[in-house]
Amino acid sequence: MDFGSLFSFNTVTVAFVVVLLILLVSRTLQWPANVPPGPSGYPIIGSMPLLRKGNVLETFRKLRAQYGDVFSLKIGPNLNVVINGKEALREAFVKRGEEFSDRPGGFMTENIFHSKGIGFSSGEHWKQTRTFSLSTLRNFGFGKKSLESRVQEEIEAYLKFIEKQEGQPYDMKKITTIAISNIICSITFGNRFEYTDAKFKRLTSLFAENFRLLSVGGALRSFPGVRFLPGDMFNVKKLIQNFADIKSFVFEQIAEHRKTYEEENQRDFVDAFLRQQIKHGEDDPIFEDMNLTTSVMNLFGAGTDTTATIIRWAIIYLIHNKPIQDKLRQEIESVVGTSRLPSLGDKPSMPYYEAFITEVLRMGNIAPLSVPHGALKDIHFRGMIIPKGSLIIQNLDSVMTDPDLFENPDKFQPERFLGKDGQMNGKERTVMAFSLGRRICLGESLARLELFLFLTSLLQRFEFFPESPDKLPSFDATLGLVRASKDYKCCAVKLK
Repeated sequence: MDFGSLFSFNTVTVAFVVVLLILLVSRTLQWPANVPPGPSGYPIIGSMPLLRKGNVLETFRKLRAQYGDVFSLKIGPNLNVVINGKEALREAFVKRGEEFSDRPGGFMTENIFHSKGIGFSSGEHWKQTRTFSLSTLRNFGFGKKSLESRVQEEIEAYLKFIEKQEGQPYDMKKITTIAISNIICSITFGNRFEYTDAKFKRLTSLFAENFRLLSVGGALRSFPGVRFLPGDMFNVKKLIQNFADIKSFVFEQIAEHRKTYEEENQRDFVDAFLRQQIKHGEDDPIFEDMNLTTSVMNLFGAGTDTTATIIRWAIIYLIHNKPIQDKLRQEIESVVGTSRLPSLGDKPSMPYYEAFITEVLRMGNIAPLSVPHGALKDIHFRGMIIPKGSLIIQNLDSVMTDPDLFENPDKFQPERFLGKDGQMNGKERTVMAFSLGRRICLGESLARLELFLFLTSLLQRFEFFPESPDKLPSFDATLGLVRASKDYKCCAVKLK
């Protein structure tokens, strides 16, 4: 690097730091004295080092023990308020949902998602978009038996692919993600993609990578200016480019739908949106292309990597708990048999499966911090003030691992959800796997349908073993936007 380049680099860096310091001081001076308590942090970066070292969830548990159910962290110029525990979470996000249901501002919301779609809009725009999306998804099968055939069609292809591995060690991560994504495709675009389709495989990998790169203390959320620094130390430019590539794919699908649109033949979510766009005009703030594009991205993001991640956690627990795997298979054999695929009609007769997947949802804990909310105005809560502009975090992990709610919470024990009569005992309602309140996951009914049909079909057809007897898959996880298991291989041996 020559002297001129070095001088330019140093000038940019110093200017960046100075601007951050000014922002930090000015924002801090605006906060009232009674903000939720928390660590003081360091100049400029605040408490970011706490989120960078070790386990973020363990850090939050310690901070909760020190500061209470509502504490705050200063990260750069932003105040992050973390709400913990069953009671505080319900008080904020259910009883006072009107105040706590907005999304935060910032670069991610405003520049990547343009404050649109189901996941990143607020206020009346969000309400109208969510209402349209939910009614449309229901028309195409959400929460209904009519969706079952689409899922079973995908399962048939999925099982055949796994069978081709002939019981050899194989990482099921990519194929599971593609299979789950195909179901969203059939609802959104009206068709599925072949597992070998290069463009579709890249789309699913881009979503997976972004889920990994996004985190509660991510540089882009806290310091959006880092995208202007030379290089890409924080993977910010990578994240932005990934989203641009995903948008291009969605734009292509919308353009193709517009060419082949027929009023009397509503094929999918995109067609239903275009129908409303024609009815209301393209200048309508709800039925315009960017809101459609962002909504489709939200559906893919919420409905693909999350469910695939739960299935991967389920297989880990099956491998580590052979007696549980055998018991589940016995229930499938007694209720379903082997001559047909499991169906939703079998579910009421399979309580042990329901208990098993509930325990996977609890211990897999794939969205422990949900998606951040934002304070669009000052919020008075439990004698404190959450200042306007604060980022609000739902710490669902504080419920999933609460020993007062779940005895021996570190132990995998499906029986905790069963009563003496062998039926679900009601404790499953405490497992907040799909968040809570007005922003509860739109795709919960689809996810539960997929989990039932995929996992029962897998256990009906295969027995799961580790890659080798001395190489069990790890319980270690990586925490991005989802809490994902480390990559692992397993052997899916076809049953005779």
